[in-house]
Amino acid sequence: MRNLFQIFETYLMVLVHPFRIHQQFRYHLPIPNHDGHQYRPLTLAESLGVSWSFALISGLIRIIILNYFLFSFLSMQSEEFPFLQELIQSSSLPSYYFFLFSGALDVIFFPISTIIITEMWAWIIRKFSQWLNPDCPHEEIADQITTHALSSNLFNIIPFAGNILQMFLYFFLLYAGLRSNLGASKSLTWVILLSPLMLTGMIFSLLVLVVFYLFS
Repeated sequence: MRNLFQIFETYLMVLVHPFRIHQQFRYHLPIPNHDGHQYRPLTLAESLGVSWSFALISGLIRIIILNYFLFSFLSMQSEEFPFLQELIQSSSLPSYYFFLFSGALDVIFFPISTIIITEMWAWIIRKFSQWLNPDCPHEEIADQITTHALSSNLFNIIPFAGNILQMFLYFFLLYAGLRSNLGASKSLTWVILLSPLMLTGMIFSLLVLVVFYLFS
């Protein structure tokens, strides 16, 4: 049973050595300057738990920043125009509560949405790994790649640009896992990463053709 420090250490090591950590998971290759220390793969529950903690921190930071800007803006209004100040305050409160409510929903539903996305990518990777190498442990490889891509959620705590950075880093960690853990080529890795987009495009094109056929 690992303690929290070991879980957090592995979680961060994925960000520091995204390619080498997967080489260690798959081929037990040592990471340079770590004295041959072997990092055990995280389970989905462990990685999700750490990621959820960063989601909670991100939500708190968002509330603090929102409070700061809202009350700073109201305090800057001139006291010579109380009607204008009251109008701005009354119009700002609904938006304020909306942002609070949306932030709370993001935190509450974070585990559910993360599990759905993780399982979707795991299914895609399993299908491609079966085609690439029928003898490899498909379930284990897919779980390791998708679970450790959740380390990107650390960047959610960065205000404003955190979500964009997290999204790009998530796909980069998937790329690193596919290259080092699955052993996919660069071209196949891009095909796997773009497969949801291509599948969505195919489904949309099919729906357009069906609608065109029905109304033509």
